[in-house]
Amino acid sequence: MIGKRADIEYNICGAKSMEYFVGVDVGGTWIRIALTTASGSMLRKVVFPTPREGDKYTIAMVIADTIKKEFKEYLENIKVVGIGTAGPLDLAKGSVIGAPNIPIRTFELGRPLVDEMRKPVIIANDCVAAVWGEKLFGLGKGKSNIVYITLSTGIGGGVIVNDLLLLGKMGNAHEIGHMVVDVNGKMICGCGGKGHWEAYASGANIPKFVNKLLEEWHLSEDEKRSSIYKLYEEKILTAEAVYKEAEKGDRLALKIVNEINKYNIAGFENVINVYDPEVITVGGAIALRNKRELALDPIIKGISVSKGVVTQVPVIELTPLGEDIVLMGAIALALNPPRNLVSMLKYLETL
Repeated sequence: MIGKRADIEYNICGAKSMEYFVGVDVGGTWIRIALTTASGSMLRKVVFPTPREGDKYTIAMVIADTIKKEFKEYLENIKVVGIGTAGPLDLAKGSVIGAPNIPIRTFELGRPLVDEMRKPVIIANDCVAAVWGEKLFGLGKGKSNIVYITLSTGIGGGVIVNDLLLLGKMGNAHEIGHMVVDVNGKMICGCGGKGHWEAYASGANIPKFVNKLLEEWHLSEDEKRSSIYKLYEEKILTAEAVYKEAEKGDRLALKIVNEINKYNIAGFENVINVYDPEVITVGGAIALRNKRELALDPIIKGISVSKGVVTQVPVIELTPLGEDIVLMGAIALALNPPRNLVSMLKYLETL
């Protein structure tokens, strides 16, 4: 496939054996950078904490400096850099605007990285990158309608419909975590909206939701002896603790996970009805690091008996790309840039 923007042209499929590509995953906690061959084979991976303070150029400069340092012997032969980043985004400018889960909430990536690297830099939302990686390397191979959902610090999605990567006017057409799943708006999302899916079932917001539940529920004496209730009283409750105690059979923890999954099922129903996918792949820490019987199977079961799904139920499965899903997606963006994405990246005109 040939990606083209202004005077930039690069033939990915015809790449020579001495050509290399870089994928970057910008997350709320970690930045992952990988060097790959033209076949997508990973040669080296670097992982380091996402900067927690700085100006709007700090993250871009850290990425550029790391690539130059860690892959210096390959620099001349690196053809394209692909980036999957937590959003929301302004794709035309290559910037992140008001990210709820990254400490530096607004920052520039596109133009400063193009200026530093003097190479095409293809940027997309992390879940958009992930679904593109799923199509090239994962369960989306041979499929035309694919959704990727992450259940992690936040809840996000990437969508391909009839082989077209959905983007929207600014690159935010896939923000499924901000679908309203509770019209009463009991919980407030990190973005400030009420009743959003992410406010009930994301890692960042589960502790707040659980606190609300425990304030409202009339608990038995047995439930008050739960370690979850003790963590709640001590104000140190975490999403990880809820799932770990549920794995041990704690009744209160199981009751809470069941409540969380009611909102997950509602979110998946919405996604299926809106996008009509053949396959939904699921990633993120909540899905990948906890027992399938708690994190994924209840969603699959709920969808299978739902009377609210108006189309054929898709395959729903954990991503085979694991915790490298966004990184592999960024690599896929570099290797095979979607034409409609490249056409939106106005910052590439500076090359």
